[in-house]
Amino acid sequence: MDEKTSLSWQYLLIPAVFMGFLVLYPQISLWVSKGSLWNGSYVVSNYDETAYSAYINSLADGKPRTNDPFIAVDDTGHESLYSVQFIPAYLIALPTRWFGLSTSTAFILLGVLSAVLSSLVLSWFLFSFTEQPLLSSAGALIVLCFGTAAALQGELARMVSGNVLIDFFPFVRRYQPGLAFPLFFVFSWLFWKSLSVDDKKRAVAYSVLAGLILAVLVFSYFYLWTAAAAWALCAGVAALFFRKDAQGRTILSSVVVGSIAGPSLIPYWLMLSNRAPELDRVQLLESTHSPVLFAPPLILGLLGLLVIGIGSVRGKLGVRKHKVLLAMSLFATPIVLFNQQVVTGRSLQPVHYEVFIANYLVLVAFVLLVSEWARESSALAKKLLTYAAVGAVVWGFIEAAGSASFNATASEIRDGSVPAVAAIEEMRSRDDAAPQRPVVLATNFITSDIIPTLSTFRPLWNAHTSSAGGVSPEENKRLFYHFLYFSGYSGKDLAEALNAHSFETTAAIFGSNRALPELGSAQAIKPAEIRDEVQKFEAFTQNFSAKDAEDPRIDYLIVPEKGEANFTNIDKWYQRDAGHPTDLFTVFRLTPKN
Repeated sequence: MDEKTSLSWQYLLIPAVFMGFLVLYPQISLWVSKGSLWNGSYVVSNYDETAYSAYINSLADGKPRTNDPFIAVDDTGHESLYSVQFIPAYLIALPTRWFGLSTSTAFILLGVLSAVLSSLVLSWFLFSFTEQPLLSSAGALIVLCFGTAAALQGELARMVSGNVLIDFFPFVRRYQPGLAFPLFFVFSWLFWKSLSVDDKKRAVAYSVLAGLILAVLVFSYFYLWTAAAAWALCAGVAALFFRKDAQGRTILSSVVVGSIAGPSLIPYWLMLSNRAPELDRVQLLESTHSPVLFAPPLILGLLGLLVIGIGSVRGKLGVRKHKVLLAMSLFATPIVLFNQQVVTGRSLQPVHYEVFIANYLVLVAFVLLVSEWARESSALAKKLLTYAAVGAVVWGFIEAAGSASFNATASEIRDGSVPAVAAIEEMRSRDDAAPQRPVVLATNFITSDIIPTLSTFRPLWNAHTSSAGGVSPEENKRLFYHFLYFSGYSGKDLAEALNAHSFETTAAIFGSNRALPELGSAQAIKPAEIRDEVQKFEAFTQNFSAKDAEDPRIDYLIVPEKGEANFTNIDKWYQRDAGHPTDLFTVFRLTPKN
């Protein structure tokens, strides 16, 4: 390795070091807070991470691919979005099992690994087109640290409106899209090289590899592979229109990629055709032809195209240049992603494009445009790029620290839940009459949500009970009613939670799309609807029977050690043992009275 190449790699390693630290920062905060009392939990920085860790835990335990860890069913006979997108799941679950790791430990390592790999790949991607190591290093930090803000989420949203859908660094959400995120840019590099290389054999080789990567993405994450396909379409059209001398190579590369990746869609659609009957409703698949015009990445993409257009007219930018043409295709991709439903008539939570990929694409495109004007040879350029990198790291720390602070209480509760679940495992192992996969009622949302990650037990209800399509929204609501009833909630408590817009409560009663309108188009919840649902719950509690009490039968109860738990409804139908105190909770073995 010559001195220049070595220096380039040193620059490209810088983002990996910083992003690895920033992603680990919330976990470090928990370690510092708990000290030697840390129970081994991982810090959840995104709402759905507990659902993914639950599925990984079930696979690591040897359960089949089509299992549903939220209702403790080993084989549902149907596919879910977890089972269809199986490649990253098994890449995590198998090493977890082989090395005897806990799922929490695997997720701590996975966060750092995803951050480092994404940083290295993105830095290399930028360097391969700009050949400017400092700009590529600074650019990678800018893209990854400002990606959340580019979607108008995270700390920027918290400062401006206080309404935050997602914070921290969405690209590193475990395990979707975290593990597969770098592959998007590997695919993009391979496909673009196939369009721009002069040698036909090398073009075919690049195309074959690109097709294989796209096939892997198909079984990795829906929003990545569809975004990759949309970008490839934009890139191919741009090359055909602006590089007419290379039209034959563009057609050849597109055909090869399609021929390699296309067959993967056959088993993919066969698996989807066997999806759980309730999955479409649970995942909020909508039939619509309405365009989306105001998604932040789309607006940034249009702005980028405007800059290219003005620069081209004024002779400042040559649209035939590879970097400019690549930037153009990246800017255009959000237009396709957010408006494909105009043609297809189907829309599946497009907000995921906003936060997980489109925001990063437009930032990469802006960095490529800047490289057309910036030259690292000047002292001023070096200084400005260094300042930009420092600014990105500072903002990244603001994102990391803000997320750590916002999730601190939940992280403490989650860590305190570990000994409680472990106590149930110990109690169950000593009790020959205990079921292999007991039903556990934890009277707080956080503990209930982490139970399938820490064990193979079934929570009576948690926020992800219906996410695999194993239960209908109606059955999910019934189980939620059970959760409220046995936790001691009254109709007044339910009304207060709904009026306060508690997401878990509102989603269980009215559906995720109405609890969080960003997930799909839905009408606002009216006060009359809240009153009606409260009356239904009160009627449910008044007509509660012994049959209801054991559908399903509850085997263990977890309640906070501090504070007075309401055992009125539990004690009406179940006999509690003396109780087993743990870190933050007390665990009871329950036996039906009837």
